[in-house]
Amino acid sequence: MKKLTALTFPLLALSSSLLLSGAALAAEEKKPEAAPAAPTATAPAAQPAAFTVPDPVATVNGVPISKAAFSQYAQQLRGKTKVDSPEASKSLVEQLVLEELLVQEAGKQKLAEDPQFKQQLEMVQRNLLASTMVRKMLSANAPSEEMIKKEYETAIAAMKGNEYKASHILVDSEDKAKEVIAELKKGGKFAELAKAKSSDSSAAKGGDLGWFAPNMMVPPFAQAVAKLEKGKYSETPVQTPFGWHVILLEDTREATPPSLEELTPQIGQMLQSKTINDYLEKLKAGAKIEIKEIQVGAAKPTAVPTPEPAKDSKPEEKKVN
Repeated sequence: MKKLTALTFPLLALSSSLLLSGAALAAEEKKPEAAPAAPTATAPAAQPAAFTVPDPVATVNGVPISKAAFSQYAQQLRGKTKVDSPEASKSLVEQLVLEELLVQEAGKQKLAEDPQFKQQLEMVQRNLLASTMVRKMLSANAPSEEMIKKEYETAIAAMKGNEYKASHILVDSEDKAKEVIAELKKGGKFAELAKAKSSDSSAAKGGDLGWFAPNMMVPPFAQAVAKLEKGKYSETPVQTPFGWHVILLEDTREATPPSLEELTPQIGQMLQSKTINDYLEKLKAGAKIEIKEIQVGAAKPTAVPTPEPAKDSKPEEKKVN
């Protein structure tokens, strides 16, 4: 096992303290709440007790932990655990105290001067600066309702058309497909033939594929379905990469696009992604970028040791009669 460095131990300790703090906060959530007092005819409804956060919330060896630091830490945890109660706030302060103890100990050991720490700190800083820049840019260029509506109209225009309900029988050769068609012409039942002859997983359901849009199927299949009349089957086999199909069109209907409300989150996310990509392309276009080629050396073949001859072996002597 590798020896722990002076930098590793405080990081492990901090991780442990975070886990302990999380468990403590979770325990606070699970505590049963006191039953509310029975209301009287004259008493007004009880209001939640207000509590005041002092500034600083604590001092550790004379170093204050500010109310601002406490509020920021609570904001990070809000939504993950309960923070808006005196008990939970006390647990948060205790966690900040443990963190400050570790920070002070790290200062004594001069861990901030450790090269590995400096490298990690630089990576964190770069990532934080980049993500902050993206948030700032998105905040200044949030998609408007008009932009979302325009994209919605474009999207549903592409969705217009028919949806189809069909069944099929899949076989591995054109001759087998022609045999199926011949049996259908003699009065055979499509569902029964599908159960008996189709190699597709839909065979157990009589070949039923349910409702689908054309873009959900491979082009040859979708085109063949679109040409069929309701209640008719394909009288010539249809070839796709999966094999040969005999298709029965059972019903058609006009496709119903999702509402604006349903698509708004997706459209908003798509517009934000486009905004980010456009911004990055603009930055790249205005920058002088030189990318060095990464050299990869050829792997050296592993030498195979030559077996040594047995030391005690002696040549066989021939006896002369």
